[in-house]
Amino acid sequence: MDLKYVTISGANEHTDIKELADLLYQYPQAEIGIQVSDKKASFDSKRYEWFFLLYDYVKTLKQNINVALHINPGWVEKVCQGYMPIELLKMMALKNPDGGLFVKRLQLNFKIGRDELDLNYARLHWIISRFYNHRFILSYNEANKEFIDQFYFIYGPCFDLLYDESHGEGKPPQQWRPVAYSDVVQGYSGGLGPENISSEMTKIALLNVGNQPVWIDAEGKLKGNDGHLSLEKAEAYLKEASRWCR
Repeated sequence: MDLKYVTISGANEHTDIKELADLLYQYPQAEIGIQVSDKKASFDSKRYEWFFLLYDYVKTLKQNINVALHINPGWVEKVCQGYMPIELLKMMALKNPDGGLFVKRLQLNFKIGRDELDLNYARLHWIISRFYNHRFILSYNEANKEFIDQFYFIYGPCFDLLYDESHGEGKPPQQWRPVAYSDVVQGYSGGLGPENISSEMTKIALLNVGNQPVWIDAEGKLKGNDGHLSLEKAEAYLKEASRWCR
């Protein structure tokens, strides 16, 4: 198993930029997942402003970090239809000091049956192909499984895959899912946190032998008493997960 990313989801305008940057500097495989939507990340929002303050800060330090935008309802429907909001385009255009992309991955947080989606295989593939320098993440669960299986059958491994059946309950599944497609990078999310990451990583490793690339994503169990990301819990999570990094 090759653990490519250890994702901390939930960093936002309530997260101290300096402390976050210091933490990410210690863990090269750390990735922050920032939740974005029309309501939370439009031009006049605090999150949009915070995002660019974060970028300016790490650019000043000449520090490279891994950033994923988790695109939620309000925007995800538009993206799946082939339309990329201007705010997202401006975020996606930013570069790290080494010339690489500041935002490397885009997670499409749609769920068939929950969202008012007009999903179309060709339009989704067009948007993925149009922005080929970014990796797109599709969420794999029972609701989305049939659509993604068919999409993969038609277009092949043009995306990363996040296995997530937690449904917001904050509990890991009784059994993690084996790799859906051998040539697709698969991630695991749902109920992961500093107190159980070691035991859950052991289970995940047993399903991913050899050099199979995977990543893990935690959010709910990294929140503090104020309901926002706790960098103290995030550090404990990264410290335990880093034992699995090469």
